[in-house]
Amino acid sequence: MYLAGKRQPDGRLRFVIRHSYQDESGNWLYRELFDLGFDPGDYVVAVTEKAYYIDPVVEDAISSQGLEVDYDDLERLFWPFLDPEVRRVAERFGCRSREKRYGKKHGSEELHELLRDILGFDRRRLCFLKFCQIDLEELAARPLPFFRQLLNRSRDEIEHLIEFMEFGLRPWEMKGYLYAVFDLPRRFYPRLSRFIPDVQDQDLMDQYFLEELCNMNRDTAFLDSGAVPWSEGRGLHPYLRRYLFQYFDISFRDAGAGRRPGFSGGGPGGAWQPPPSSSEKRYFDIMGINQDEFKAMTESEIISIFRKKAQQLHPDKGGRHDDFILLQEAYHRLIRKKRW
Repeated sequence: MYLAGKRQPDGRLRFVIRHSYQDESGNWLYRELFDLGFDPGDYVVAVTEKAYYIDPVVEDAISSQGLEVDYDDLERLFWPFLDPEVRRVAERFGCRSREKRYGKKHGSEELHELLRDILGFDRRRLCFLKFCQIDLEELAARPLPFFRQLLNRSRDEIEHLIEFMEFGLRPWEMKGYLYAVFDLPRRFYPRLSRFIPDVQDQDLMDQYFLEELCNMNRDTAFLDSGAVPWSEGRGLHPYLRRYLFQYFDISFRDAGAGRRPGFSGGGPGGAWQPPPSSSEKRYFDIMGINQDEFKAMTESEIISIFRKKAQQLHPDKGGRHDDFILLQEAYHRLIRKKRW
C-alpha cells in the first residue's frame, strides 16, 4: 500500500490509499483502496497527548476488499500527518518500523535475473539517492540488493516511492542528481570531465537534458500500464514535470548548485560563508512553524513537514509555481541551518 495525492479542480489535494497488484498478463497495475479526504490526520485517533492509533474503519474497508492489512504498513502511511511530538516519542521507543526488508537473500546469478527488467532510469535514481555520486556507469549496471524494493510495484507506486526519497536530497546535491539520473555523462563521452556538470557547456547541457526528458516521456517501458493514464499529446507526464521545474527554476540555474554548504568562490573548497539568518521568520511562516518548534525538531521532522506541504503546493499537482519555489527556498535554508 502507498499514499497518493489527487489534485482537485479547486486546487486542493485529496489523499487516497492505493495498492499495486498484478493482472493475469503479469503487468503491475494499481487501484485505489480508500479515500482519506483532504486531511488523513482525521483518521488518526488520539488516546492521550502522545498515544494514538489509526481508525479501524480504514483497516476494515481495505480488508473488505480481500486484502490482508499489515498494521505497521498502514501506520507508516499516516506518519507525515502525526503531531511532531507524537512522532518524536514513537521514534525514541522504536514504535515505528524504519526499515522495509527486501525479502529473502539471493545468489548473485539469481539476483541478476531477478533485477534484469529494472529500468536504467530507476537504477540511476536509487544509486544516486543511496551513494550520492555522479559516476553511475558501472554501479547502476550491477545487481545491487536494494534494487529489490522496486520489485512487485506498479509504476505509480515506484514514482511515489522515489519522489519521497528525493525530498531528502540536500540543495547542493540536486544538480548532480538531475545530471546523473538523466544519463547526461553519456552524452559528453569521451570527455574525461563528463562527470563534472559545472564544467560543461550550459546550452548543450540544456539541450541534452530536454532530449532525455522527452525520450522518457515517450518510453512505454517507463510509462507502462501501471502509470497514471496520460497521452503524449497532453504534454509532459506528471511523473516527469517535477524534474523540468527543478532543472530550470530551482537548482540548475543556481550559481551555487552542486557545491558543498558554506563554501563559494575559487580555490579548493572556496572561502567560508556564514549561514544567512535575516529571513528566518519568513521561512518559518512558509513552513508553518515557529522558532521554538524549529529548535526542538529533528532533521527528519523538518523533512516530513516539507513533504506534506510539497504535496499540497507542487505545480504538477495544481499548486502555484511561485508558492512551491518559496517553499523549496524555505526548506533549503532551514534544513541547512539545522545541519550546521
